[in-house]
Amino acid sequence: MRWLILPCETRSRELDAKLLLAVLAAARGITSVVGSKKPIDLNLHRFDPAVYVGKSLTGRSRLSLAMPKLLGHKLAVWDEEGLVWASPEIYWRTKIHGPNLNLPSLLIAWGEANAAAWRDHPDYSDTPIALAGNPRTDLLRPVFRNCFDDELNAIRQRHGRFVLINTNFSRVNHYQPRQNRHLKWLREGGSGHSRAGFARHKWELYNAFLATLPDLIRALPSTCFVLRPHPSENRAVWDELAAGLPNLAIDREGNVVPWLMAADAVIHNGCTTAIEACQLECPAIAYRPVVSDQYDHPLPNGISLEARNIAELADRVAACIQDRTGSFRDQIEDPARRALLNRALATFDAPELASERILDALQPLLACDVEGSELTAARLVLYGRRLVAGISRHIPGTANYQPYIAHMFPPTDDAEVQYRVNRLAHCLGLAAVPKVSPLLADVFQIQPGFVS
Repeated sequence: MRWLILPCETRSRELDAKLLLAVLAAARGITSVVGSKKPIDLNLHRFDPAVYVGKSLTGRSRLSLAMPKLLGHKLAVWDEEGLVWASPEIYWRTKIHGPNLNLPSLLIAWGEANAAAWRDHPDYSDTPIALAGNPRTDLLRPVFRNCFDDELNAIRQRHGRFVLINTNFSRVNHYQPRQNRHLKWLREGGSGHSRAGFARHKWELYNAFLATLPDLIRALPSTCFVLRPHPSENRAVWDELAAGLPNLAIDREGNVVPWLMAADAVIHNGCTTAIEACQLECPAIAYRPVVSDQYDHPLPNGISLEARNIAELADRVAACIQDRTGSFRDQIEDPARRALLNRALATFDAPELASERILDALQPLLACDVEGSELTAARLVLYGRRLVAGISRHIPGTANYQPYIAHMFPPTDDAEVQYRVNRLAHCLGLAAVPKVSPLLADVFQIQPGFVS
């Protein structure tokens, strides 16, 4: 039986979900490696034969997807960014490097919309696709909500009742300014270039949020607002915005799940958070001060309540504060919205967990024989990658810049991971709690456990 390798780039978004998959794998007798993506990718030669589950299909991911195969691992891929996009064509141009669709032995889709976008890509060539969903959606089910009690209580102690504002402007307001790709496209692309058009729309939305959100916050002075920037965003911009607004706090600590459980509503534009909010029975309001039929994200905006200006937004927020349950009912009982959610999420109305579907789909790869590997070539490539990483970790703006990696995946020890695993095992009612052991810095082995 092969192991599972589950790399995480953004701890707050991915770690709990991948630990859940590892816990359920351990219940089936399967050992997993879970942790920070960079050290996993640079040390792949040190792991027993495994199924490596990649998280991206962009051109920048090509080497990290090719290396597991060179080392004798099997490759499966889901796309953490495959749920929300403006159109299939823009998704192809911004999130998919065509040849990557044919590297894995298995693609794992969020739902039919994601699978159709892959199948329709001109470079797709019959790689099997599992309509399995993503473990992130499992954590939103009632059975796991007790897992977040500590975080939920801490949030309520800090902020009391509040309305959450989630931003997703990392491509124009990145933690590392050199990574502001949309601004680069605006500088380099012609007026008719699709990337430049998409970048211009995002830039206009970002500036509209900056210009108008203070009006909302001043219009509702007795309401507490908490703005949660995307993990890759430059927080300083939002801290400056909040400086003169006593009822606005900036806070992006931890997983979004307890934030949505605590909030009276969430305000967003084209953000995955709206989909998560729907599963947590939290009203979602799409604030759309700038509108584009070509570049807006139809799924999260389409399943949300909508506001085009500050007056409408203030009315929506006030209604949610007054009657959170009724506002959510108005949102979720719309048949068109439910149809969008069912096409997007394979397990939205299904009883089984996405994690169980994923493990079922991975079973043939986990059970297959270990094959020969091109170890010499792969080790040379890894040696070169480690040299480059060792140098570039000190260079701001690079993907290996150590302060940025630590920002995306803060230092984590095995005691914290064991605590998270224990919570998940308890929610699942497992008698045998998986055992956590450190392998590398921020990388852990999760193995079939013992009866507690």
